[in-house]
Amino acid sequence: MTMNTPNRNYPYPEYGEAANGFPAQDQALATAIDTDLQNNLAAPIADALDEPSARASRPAGAQVVATGVNGTLSYTVENYDNDAIVNLAGSATNFTIQTPGVYLLTGSVNAQPDGSATGAAALIMQSSLGTVPNPVGSSRNLDNDKDTSISCTTLHQAVAGEVLTLFVRHNHGANLNFSIAQFTVTRIS
Repeated sequence: MTMNTPNRNYPYPEYGEAANGFPAQDQALATAIDTDLQNNLAAPIADALDEPSARASRPAGAQVVATGVNGTLSYTVENYDNDAIVNLAGSATNFTIQTPGVYLLTGSVNAQPDGSATGAAALIMQSSLGTVPNPVGSSRNLDNDKDTSISCTTLHQAVAGEVLTLFVRHNHGANLNFSIAQFTVTRIS
């Protein structure tokens, strides 16, 4: 009599069974394992390649942000988008979620130096439903002679129609230029 494993339902012969059906039982086990791997490993990996994902960036040029105000980052290049999340012609700042789910959000920007290393700058992810939780952003002290790179990454439960943006804020004594901005949203479940 053929038995089945409790977790994966793989067939195996009962302990006291005669060993006269070994080739067929071996083939049944191998086929069950192969089918299980295809259905529960290979197929989900292939499906994950088609999850909604978008990335926009501003690889050149700077965006000026005044002291003590939120400067919503804008983008000039749509690097990829397979779910109509980004529409730079309609808005150079907004990512609009089309498919609800858990998203991996990642963003970065560089604050350009102006010769004075005073203050700090923050990069913050924001949702039209409120600031994105866990964590909302990242901050760094400003450098006086080289770009200050700021990045943040988080998971976010998004709903259809929700608008996601990135903004920067700083307390430096003068306006700052922010360059090389990018924002990526990818649904992971």
